[in-house]
Amino acid sequence: MVSGSARFEVLSPTLVRTEYAGDAKFVDAATFNAIGRDTFRSPAFTTTTQDGWLVLDTGALTLRYKVDSGAFTDQNLVVRLKAGPQQVEGHPWSGHTTAVCGFGVLCEGEDLTLQGFGTATDHTGFTGTGFAAGFEGQGNSLSFQVTPPAAGNYVLDLRYANGLSTARTLTLSVDGSSARQVPLPPTGGWDSWSVLPFDLQLAAGPHTVTLAHTAADTGQLNVDSLAVLPTGASYPEPVSLCTFGALCEAESLGLHGRMHLATDHAGYTGKGFAAGFEGVGDDITFSVDAAAAGDYQLTARYARGFSGRR
Repeated sequence: MVSGSARFEVLSPTLVRTEYAGDAKFVDAATFNAIGRDTFRSPAFTTTTQDGWLVLDTGALTLRYKVDSGAFTDQNLVVRLKAGPQQVEGHPWSGHTTAVCGFGVLCEGEDLTLQGFGTATDHTGFTGTGFAAGFEGQGNSLSFQVTPPAAGNYVLDLRYANGLSTARTLTLSVDGSSARQVPLPPTGGWDSWSVLPFDLQLAAGPHTVTLAHTAADTGQLNVDSLAVLPTGASYPEPVSLCTFGALCEAESLGLHGRMHLATDHAGYTGKGFAAGFEGVGDDITFSVDAAAAGDYQLTARYARGFSGRR
């Protein structure tokens, strides 16, 4: 059963093999917990689409996948299994979720999905809480998911440090395909950071972008942040941190588009206020660390001098 870039192979009434390929080029790799699956008898099952969800039902198991929602996550793929009189719900891709980087937004390297290496703070000049450090071993990779507004040509801007005397290389891929080696020249030291653009051609919808140290690469560099942008756009400012439970001044947060600091009206706190929201693209961004997962309330203090709805 194929739904866009997702494929589901029903091996038994209680076992479904899941595979996602952004380029729709599926592979018949071995299945971890199913040996000799080619000899399995095909069980009966039904498929329907309900409210944008693909529903696959074997009678003993129900699998639900949000159609065209991209790579599997703990939010878009749910399995319900009958265990006696009870229904047991599971999220088989929980813990395998790729970090999301908003289109047009600066994303910190330390907040993305890192495989085989970690973060550090032992060099100056980074933004955020640190940087993705090393890419020293084969198999080390940094991944994130991004959704462009439409199909088109875009740019991946990468802020990195290469303190060695020669260019280092990584392999850039989108949805596991279209891999190409990218060179990253020296930056003059490990405390010196440069921004380098790489062209990306993306279809509409979510994509997983990966930078990896493959057998053909030299690695050994640090990544501070990155952004996927329209061609010619400026590198975004870092997203400001708003401490959970504290009052944060809007003028000190990330202001984009025509948003700007102003002081021409009385009654504000801090150094002024964030003025604008005059057109599409104007926004205020910030990051916050919640104490635990849950529903919270965002309270904003604002002024509106118009009588109509804004």
